Formats: sequence, C-alpha cells, structure tokens
Amino acid sequence: MRMQSILTLTDFSNQAEHGLDRAAALAATHGAQLRILYACETPPLQLSDPVARLEQRARQLARRHGVVVSTIAGTGRLLEDCLTEAARADLLVAHGRMYRAGSVLPWRQLLGQLLRRSPCPVLVVQRPWLGAYARVLVSVDFCAASRPLVRYAGDLEAGAALELFHAIDTHDEARLRSAEASIAAVQAYRREVQQYAQQQLYRLSDVFDARRNRVGTLIGRGDAVRHLTVQQERMGADLVVLGQERRSWLMEMVRGSVPRKLLAGGLQSDLLVVPHDYLTTASQAARPAREAGQLPA
Repeated sequence: MRMQSILTLTDFSNQAEHGLDRAAALAATHGAQLRILYACETPPLQLSDPVARLEQRARQLARRHGVVVSTIAGTGRLLEDCLTEAARADLLVAHGRMYRAGSVLPWRQLLGQLLRRSPCPVLVVQRPWLGAYARVLVSVDFCAASRPLVRYAGDLEAGAALELFHAIDTHDEARLRSAEASIAAVQAYRREVQQYAQQQLYRLSDVFDARRNRVGTLIGRGDAVRHLTVQQERMGADLVVLGQERRSWLMEMVRGSVPRKLLAGGLQSDLLVVPHDYLTTASQAARPAREAGQLPA
C-alpha cells in the first residue's frame, strides 16, 4: 500500500476528535500528509473563527504525531468539497457523529453519500484513538475484489491480527427446500457450499505468506450484517473492513447498504469501506483520474 494523502473531516465535536487522532496516527504510520476539512451538517458550534480553530488543531496534531498537516477552507458546498478533496486523497476519515439515525433519510446524509460516492476508501471512526488497530475483521464475498481487499486491510495496520469472514448466502438452499428437495440433497448442498467457502478463505489467507499464523478464518450462514456485528463483539475487533460495489442511490434505497446497516445496528468498532472499483483499478494508471477529480455520479 502506498498512502500519500489522508483527508479527515471535523466539526470539532468529541467524536470528530477521535477521527482526527486516528487519521494523524495512520498518517504517521504510512508517512502520509494529513489534510483537514471543516465539515459540519448540524448547527455549528459558536465559533468566532472556525478557520483559526482548524489551523490551531492542525498544529497540535502535527506536534503530537510528527506529521505534515494542512487545512482546507472549502467553498461552503459541503458534499462537493468532500468529494473533490477525496479525489486527491488515498483515504477519507469520517467520524461516527456523522451518522444520525432517524433524523435524516440515510442516503441523504453526508456520510451516506460519501460511503456511496467517495473515490477512495472511507474510514468511519467511532472509538477513541488508543493506539494501532490490534484486531481487524475483514468481510469477503469471493468476488474479484476480495483478494486486494484482504491485502489492503492487512497493509493498513501491518501488526494487526486479521480474521477473514464470509457469510454464506442461504437463498439457494431455501429454494431447494421450497422445491421439496430431499433432506440428503439439502445437506449435501450445504456441505459443498461450506467446503467451497473454506477453500476460498484459505486461498485468501495465503496473501500473507509471512504472517499466516496471524490470519484466521470464520464462516457464517445468512445475514452478513448480523454475523459481522456478533463476530466483532466476540473477537473484540477494533476495525471491521468490507468492500462495496458502487451502486446508484435508487438501488441503495431499494436494497439497502451493508455499511449503513452496520452503523444503524450499533457496530462497536471503527468501519472501513473500500469501493470495489478502487481495489480493482488500484494501479498507477488509475491515479491520474482520481487526482483530476473525476467523481462518480
């Protein structure tokens, strides 16, 4: 992983402070520049000069973490500013306060739109920064983006223990049952799917030859969101990582969004969402398009 620029958003809330510290720590780890953008959806704090406050915080972070920090004034068009700056970044760091259950339609919230449209991965920080991530839970679906997703998750925090998780889709099994297939046939199908999942997880864990003993595998059946929430609590993961195929807002409204469901369900860890197209085009040829500010619709 070559991370050169990290963009983080703040509204000066306590939750945003967690995001600033995490972003600065990651910038120090990867030798990246940290850029801070003031982004406030809710009524802002009574600040006489938000820009001066932003610059003061930048100086504090630079001293504390030993990184280069710059501030971004923005144009006042919040979503456009965020997407434009994200197109120049390798990681966008948001914070948990940006998700507001029930107050605004989720797909109209700034965080929801960034999760869907950001050109780069989005890290939603919900916990105070207490050090490097120690346990990372990675959700994989065995598509073409799964292998680079696992590598990305491992490279983000090289010392963390990884747990690769796959939720087996049970719709085909349900169709077998509805077609009155025999119990033996259903059980045989279940064993076949389980074996396939185990083989795929083993191949994905092989991404890290030198740290095989630090990569575990887990398999669940059915609802991925429920299983991820349970597994995060069980293993005490401080970060959950998942890939996401880019979809229109209408499709997301109809089918729902796994990241949004995780946040709405009270996920207790930080959440990293990596777009599939970012992973599959993470070659140097893709970088000029992102730096030019080409934004997904």
